[in-house]
Amino acid sequence: MKRNLSRDKVLAFIILGLFILIVPLLMTARSASKELDTLKAKQKELASLSREYRTLKENVDFVEQRPSLSQIHGVANALDTISSSLGIKGKIKSVKTVTTREVAGSMTEESAEVLIEKVTLNELVNLFYRIGDAPMILSMKRVSMKKSFENPEVLDVTMTLAIFTKK
Repeated sequence: MKRNLSRDKVLAFIILGLFILIVPLLMTARSASKELDTLKAKQKELASLSREYRTLKENVDFVEQRPSLSQIHGVANALDTISSSLGIKGKIKSVKTVTTREVAGSMTEESAEVLIEKVTLNELVNLFYRIGDAPMILSMKRVSMKKSFENPEVLDVTMTLAIFTKK
């Protein structure tokens, strides 16, 4: 009987020892699994941010590499160059400089209000395309259109254009 009791004690100690070893190992495995999931989520977020950064960097590089025409100083000269290639130079009635300010330390922004009269919709679309595709950095800030009083098939357009130049 004593032998059985000692055998039972040894068996109980072995089971207790295994229990003491197994429980921490299971808790460590569960903790490692949670940490792995967290790290995978962070990796996905960093990969997404990396892609977004590369896209933004490409866009910035594209804008910075855009050639700036040295003879163009101001919205009036830029608009004159663009409109003469479209044949609507005579329809531009006024170009009034509104503001000139520094932007981000290394660039200046010159804004001007432009009045164009008796322009067709097709000419206006071509003008907008040329402004967006210009070899200098031009931005349309505001555009308002209304039908001409004399001919309702043509438009009178008032727009605010800005040109960005390096100092």
